[in-house]
Amino acid sequence: MRRILVFLATSLLVSGLQAQPRFGVSEADYALALRWLRTDCLAPEAKPLLDLLVSRRAAMQKAFAGALADGPTAEEVAGVRAAAAARWRAQRELIDRPELREALPADQWQALRNRTEDDSVRSEVDNFVNGYRSNAMSGLAVVGDEDALRQLRELAGRGSTPEAVAARGALAYRESLTTR
Repeated sequence: MRRILVFLATSLLVSGLQAQPRFGVSEADYALALRWLRTDCLAPEAKPLLDLLVSRRAAMQKAFAGALADGPTAEEVAGVRAAAAARWRAQRELIDRPELREALPADQWQALRNRTEDDSVRSEVDNFVNGYRSNAMSGLAVVGDEDALRQLRELAGRGSTPEAVAARGALAYRESLTTR
């Protein structure tokens, strides 16, 4: 009987841990962080979303620091990879249509034709990962404490790497928010 109780208690504990969202934040906070991390353009909805992030400052800092450290999940990257491959195949079918070949200048058509699936997929995955990390940095710039800002300043000082450029952009974004 004791073994059964220990097994049940362990199962409940493990299932509870497995159900935890990433970065040790609540499901609602994780969903909010993902909304920020996956966005392309905030122009029409920036203020309400920024207000939500700031209202959950501690949880968002934890989530964005985790997102910056860990990057997207393997499942997210696999989804981007699969979608990119499907787009490449659809584009390849379109490129082979005579009407497109006739509509494009020869050099443009040839450049599209020469692009391999691997190159196309790699480019989209790299853009996704860089965008995710860039959004994590800008999220940290919005909600981060002095330690988070120090981390961003350190990253910004690393030359012209995509990470450094994104960190400088995040710090500039924070500055623009304080001068409004």
